[in-house]
Amino acid sequence: MAHAQQGPQAVFDEANNLLAQGQINQAISQYQQLENQQKLAGALFLNLGIAYQRIDSLGKAKYYYLKSAKFPETREQAQEALKYVNTQFSHQSAVLPQLPWDRATRWLQDNIGETRLLAIGLILFNLGILLFIATWFFRELPGLIKPLSFSVLGLTVIIIAAAFYTRYVNNRYSTAVMVTQEAVVAERPLEEAALVSRAFEGYTFTVDHKRSKTQPKWSYVRMSNGLYGWIPSKEILVL
Repeated sequence: MAHAQQGPQAVFDEANNLLAQGQINQAISQYQQLENQQKLAGALFLNLGIAYQRIDSLGKAKYYYLKSAKFPETREQAQEALKYVNTQFSHQSAVLPQLPWDRATRWLQDNIGETRLLAIGLILFNLGILLFIATWFFRELPGLIKPLSFSVLGLTVIIIAAAFYTRYVNNRYSTAVMVTQEAVVAERPLEEAALVSRAFEGYTFTVDHKRSKTQPKWSYVRMSNGLYGWIPSKEILVL
């Protein structure tokens, strides 16, 4: 039966069998068929990572393990695989610690999400309004209810602002992984531009989509060591 007539689970099972039999490239082809159809799941990305690791394409293995780590059901396995893969790269990049606000934003993205944050903010806003209205009816407790209502409304503003900022960061910036052996990071999006640094397979970057969209073949990135520059888009995969 042709793959197009098979259900996603049948294609996935067949790809798993190919992987188990050592037919790695055929397995990757079928996994990517599901990826192209947007049939996305943690197990699919985990197995793609395993497949690329077996053919020593460690940059792509890291990329798919990072994608798999976003799914609760495969997070632990993917994180363990990442620890191993990160020790196998021939070049290691210096890594600057994230700023506290950047860590907080990343945590909100990964664990709550801007939509849920906004929903929490709206619930608290309604609660604050109800508490404020309650001061009209419970005049014996104005000293308690009114400050509480203002506190809730103040917290609402903070949460809604965090939701919109998280959405802005999520839309503008993405993590990318270097999947080729070596490339240059340049000051400008030109092959003859001055060199900022050299990047190697497995390096991670933060891609600025707003700046990158002005140059279709280049991506403006922040390296993990804090340097900024342009890298050819074909050298990286964006999460």
